[in-house]
Formats: sequence, C-alpha cells, structure tokens
Amino acid sequence: MNSAALTLLEALCDSRIGTLPATEAVGLDRELVTVDGDIVRLRPEARTEAEAALAEAVRDRPIEWASLTTTQGEVLDAFAEHCRDELDEVELLAASPTALELGWRRERATVELRAGLVRGERLAAEQPAILLAPLDDALAERLAAEPRLRERMVVYDLVALAKAGAVRSSAAVFLEWFLRDAYGVKVLAAAAFTQGLVSRGVISLGMG
Repeated sequence: MNSAALTLLEALCDSRIGTLPATEAVGLDRELVTVDGDIVRLRPEARTEAEAALAEAVRDRPIEWASLTTTQGEVLDAFAEHCRDELDEVELLAASPTALELGWRRERATVELRAGLVRGERLAAEQPAILLAPLDDALAERLAAEPRLRERMVVYDLVALAKAGAVRSSAAVFLEWFLRDAYGVKVLAAAAFTQGLVSRGVISLGMG
C-alpha cells in the first residue's frame, strides 16, 4: 500500500475521523471500505486487518541517526518505558502499539505514531496531540497558517529531525529531553514552519 492510501486508511480507522468524502478516498482497496452515497467508511469486518497493517507500517518507519538505526515504534516504546520508570511526575495513563496518553499534574496529552494528517484538525479536539509523522513543507505551512491547529498539535518528523507546531505541552518537552539524552539528537523547527510564521507576522527574526 502506498503512503497516500495508507494515510486515508488511517483516517478511516481513527474513531475521531471515521469517514471521508468518496472524492478523497481514491486508491483504497474496495474490499476494505464501503461507500454510502458520497461517504466512505471502513468495513467493520476489515477493521482488525486494517489496524494491524497500519500499526505495522507506522511502527516500522526506519530512522537513521548517525550510526544508530531504529524505528518509530522502538522510539515510542522506549519513551513509554522512560515515562513509566524514570519520570516520577509523569503518569502513563494508557499505551498501545501506536499511541501513549500521558498525564502531568493537570495536563493531558497524547503521543501518537501517524502515517499522515488527513483530517488532522480532529486529532486534537480534546487534548493536545504530539504526532510522530512525516513532515513536508505543505504540512508545515498549513500548521503555520492555522493558529488553532498549531496551538493544539505538534508534528515531529524523527527522520528529518524537524518539527512544526506551537502546542504548549510538558509532554512535548519531556519527549525532546528524552530524544536528547537517550539518542543524542535534537529536533529543530522546520524551515517552512518558521518562514510561515514570519511571513504572517507571528514571530520576527532579529538581525545583527
């Protein structure tokens, strides 16, 4: 399954999204979906297979940092262990192969592996979302252009070591500290995101 079809399947599997217009659901295996008028849904009997394929795909995304080769799934698992065993102030409220729910004082946040952000605005409706996913210029520019979206989610591309988003979440800080201490890497703001904020007057870059 190609990356575009995978992101569509991900949206249909996610209960926060669940449906897509038929005009957008191009390239999906028709054995996995049902079409009701102009709306596409995942077939109930296909959910287990689809979720397993999706989890495998997002967990197996390869990462190379200098001499270290790992995967998104291994990083998520290691961060979950770090939160559970080493951070007394952080509570690991729930964990699955592709997502963690964290609590710190009154804060709540999710850390999720994603293939993409189809209907991404629905992912952070209830609490901030920290998404480990591919980040291209178009997505970075979208986050820069939409204040509500960038204030509710942040996308970390662990392959490119780039991020986009302005969510205020202690969980994001803990994740960045973990990446630095465990792997020796630092994630920087994507150039397209920074440029988008500058062009809209959200931030300014001083000279001299």
